Amino acid sequence: MKKRFNQLVDIDKFCSKLIGENDLIKINYYIASVDQAQNSEMYSKQQSFFDKLREIKNLNIIFGRLEKRKKDGNEYYVEKATDVNLALDLVLDAQADEYDEAFLISNDGDFSEAVRASIERFGKDIIYVAIGTNRTISYHLKKVSSKMLKINEEFVEDIKLS
Repeated sequence: MKKRFNQLVDIDKFCSKLIGENDLIKINYYIASVDQAQNSEMYSKQQSFFDKLREIKNLNIIFGRLEKRKKDGNEYYVEKATDVNLALDLVLDAQADEYDEAFLISNDGDFSEAVRASIERFGKDIIYVAIGTNRTISYHLKKVSSKMLKINEEFVEDIKLS
């Protein structure tokens, strides 16, 4: 949302607007935590963000990790395990019959097989929530999902943070 619309949004309002009249069972938010020793300023901002997330009813923060890499003498970090955690939860929760309909907010086509399995094996509806341009929207997710909901400026208008 920040990249596409240059806007921060209220995640609680965003999820409520997505589900409409449906019952919200849970929200899983997948992210890697910043190491305090590596970047104390970013760590502090992220912890404040986590505190706000924890105020949202039924929201679970699922942590991956950041791994340091080096290339051409430059250090950078790669997020690990968040995608695997999401794919596992999508399928395992479908198998456990924890939901009828799930909203997948990602443009990562690597989730397409988890989506396909949840739909075909367990009869679930998976709504691909696309945030981005036509270039960044995943063809693979669009193809396998029950349906796609493309987030536009109109959708974002009443869930903006001041």
